[in-house]
Amino acid sequence: MKRVAITERPDWREKATEFGFKFHTMYGEPYWCEDAYYQFTLAQIEEIENATAELHQMCLQVVEKVVNSDTLMAKFCIPKHTWDFVRSSWRTNQPSLYSRLDLAYDG
Repeated sequence: MKRVAITERPDWREKATEFGFKFHTMYGEPYWCEDAYYQFTLAQIEEIENATAELHQMCLQVVEKVVNSDTLMAKFCIPKHTWDFVRSSWRTNQPSLYSRLDLAYDG
């Protein structure tokens, strides 16, 4: 991985806002670094993709355990009135609505 310095885009805040991304600045600080990007080799990208796929499979294994356990559904604070819906959604392979894992890369 290589960090490449660049000039900050002069209108990045306006562009972000224009596209609905309104939390580009938090607590007076930019949400991301606008004066650099990271360049990866294909091998590094494939390594990240493989790790991400493995993490996704691990998450799916946990979901399988949770949806089959009233105790775990409660422990994960899933409202009881939604349990049947959650279980039905899982068992019929409904697509995910949202998922996010923030990862750090140290090469």
